[in-house]
Amino acid sequence: MMEDIKKFRNVEKQKKWREEVQEIPPYKDNFARLNKRIHPESQELRLTDIKKLSPNTKLLRFVSNNQNKPLAVFRAGQYIGLNININGVRTVRPYSIVSSPNQTAYYELGIKRKEGGFVSPYILDYAKIGDVFQATEPLGQFHYNPLFHGKDLVFIAGGCGITPFMSMIRCFTELDKDISIEVLYGCLNELDILFREELDDLSTRREKFDIKYVLSEAHSEWGGLCGFITKDIIEHNIKSFKDKFYYICGSKEMYKFILKELDRLLIPRHRIIFEAFGVPDDVSKIMGWPMSLNSSNLFQITLEYTDGGQKKEMTFEANCTEPLLNSIERQKDLPISIKSGCRSGICALCRTKLLSGEVFIPPDITIREVDNQFGYIHPCISYPITDLHLDLKMI
Repeated sequence: MMEDIKKFRNVEKQKKWREEVQEIPPYKDNFARLNKRIHPESQELRLTDIKKLSPNTKLLRFVSNNQNKPLAVFRAGQYIGLNININGVRTVRPYSIVSSPNQTAYYELGIKRKEGGFVSPYILDYAKIGDVFQATEPLGQFHYNPLFHGKDLVFIAGGCGITPFMSMIRCFTELDKDISIEVLYGCLNELDILFREELDDLSTRREKFDIKYVLSEAHSEWGGLCGFITKDIIEHNIKSFKDKFYYICGSKEMYKFILKELDRLLIPRHRIIFEAFGVPDDVSKIMGWPMSLNSSNLFQITLEYTDGGQKKEMTFEANCTEPLLNSIERQKDLPISIKSGCRSGICALCRTKLLSGEVFIPPDITIREVDNQFGYIHPCISYPITDLHLDLKMI
């Protein structure tokens, strides 16, 4: 009986201790919450406005589809990857954000129709106000760095390549930054000039902003610069051109051309910043492409993946001249998808383990050394040149 009394007393004593002990508040990791706010795994966007910018380009405005989840912040010049489902094919395309990062209520994207393209024609023809899209967080390294890039900038844009520059220009203007900006904007003709009214207005209001349009197929009444953005045009229209930082955004062909012209002006390479280009139009014309292959060659692709906790395999054929990621995305029976963003081999979201086989990667694409070391490829910029075995369980 005494033992029972002792046990009862111990229980009562422990109960009293618990009542006297102050409750520990739940731990809140504010840093983790902030990181999730800045770098969400995905965003759900709702299309609220569509505006025509040119015969082949539209401006689309998106807001967060969840009032409790504001849009992820970004740096002027970055892009988001827009997820699209086209007749069961799930894919992603990157589009530069046109709106200023100071405007936190919405993103604006400038989307140009690519002839023969898969995604841009679908968006421009079928997207309507109220549609909901999944998107990546803002990505990309094409942005202004005040510590290294100084206050004298030259923006060289081609066609829709003006879009990231509009975000930068708006941001600098709103913050009244003491930055000198000179823009050389190349287009086919006057109808292709995007945001012309806004750019012309800025050139008259801001002392340190100047823009020159260069048209390659100008009409006879055009009184401005004609042709391409050459060494002579840069030399005669950019003040003190040797002491500035040059940002280039346009097609890959344009970048190669501009780079040669800047080399002729003895502009150091470290003063040139450029946006990612995407995949080449015809990979078979790229230096290093195996001459024994032609556009009709097909290779067998085997995918290992996990579905419902079970290891599974899928096999299909892929064309050697198409990016591997495109071929994988077309497999409608594949229950999982590969994350992607830039479609240029830079962001590394699509990194995938290559178990066997060989792929061709254009020589001007630099894959992270750690990925090369451990056998990872970036399918968005990799082309099958043998049968392949990929492990998607490592994604």
